[in-house]
Amino acid sequence: MAFRRSKSDNNRRSQSWCVWIDHHRSELAAIGLPAEVYLDEARWHDFLENGHLHGHKSTGFGFGDLSPGQIGALHRFLVREYGANGAVPPLLRWARYRVESPFGHKRN
Repeated sequence: MAFRRSKSDNNRRSQSWCVWIDHHRSELAAIGLPAEVYLDEARWHDFLENGHLHGHKSTGFGFGDLSPGQIGALHRFLVREYGANGAVPPLLRWARYRVESPFGHKRN
């Protein structure tokens, strides 16, 4: 019988991320998010916290670059994924404001 070590927390988190992103990648792309914001878990959390990639090399894409329809789709996604969670990411609050407020939409 072979001895097996339990997986480290980092390895488990990495596997969890791989499963999560494999499940959601096509929806995130359909919303209009560039792959750079969900390339890895650290980038995704940076985007959730800042609305752009603050601590990562980036093309400069930010939450404000999305159209009202894309923001609505992103809001629905974030509500589904994080709305029941006690720690709501700032991006969900910003998207909610942009969707619900008549003044929240970017003017062109």
